[in-house]
Amino acid sequence: MDDETSGSPRPAGPAEPKDVVSAPGFSLDPQRLLRIAGVTREVLDEARRIRPEPGAVDHLRRVHAQIREVLKDSLPDPLYQELDELTPAVRDGSLEELSLAHAEILGWLEGLFQGTQLALQMQAAQALDRVRGPLPARREPSERDEPDSRYL
Repeated sequence: MDDETSGSPRPAGPAEPKDVVSAPGFSLDPQRLLRIAGVTREVLDEARRIRPEPGAVDHLRRVHAQIREVLKDSLPDPLYQELDELTPAVRDGSLEELSLAHAEILGWLEGLFQGTQLALQMQAAQALDRVRGPLPARREPSERDEPDSRYL
């Protein structure tokens, strides 16, 4: 879905990196997504270490909301919708629920990275096949062929 039909235009600035991975009409900033994944991983690790005090849990709740907003701004609408469908909303905001929500986001981002990496590998393999060209046709040996003396 492009930005015109989604109703949420995304400004394209000169600082946006050249995206050679995404499908036409989509734009991803892999560096930004990696930073978001790093923050999410750190928050998840911290959530596992802290005691469930109200102030800490409230802070994690705000961080979780901020991570989701940054992802909403960073991802094309169809990808964000997929993330939104696969990661249910936080209800009571307990430490356990927030930890699970962060783990879900992190797992989804890691899957996105793996899919992107696979797409890059496939593009590289296809490019290599095009450069190599077709292999020459194999000819059948005939009775008149003499043995090759280059080998033993």
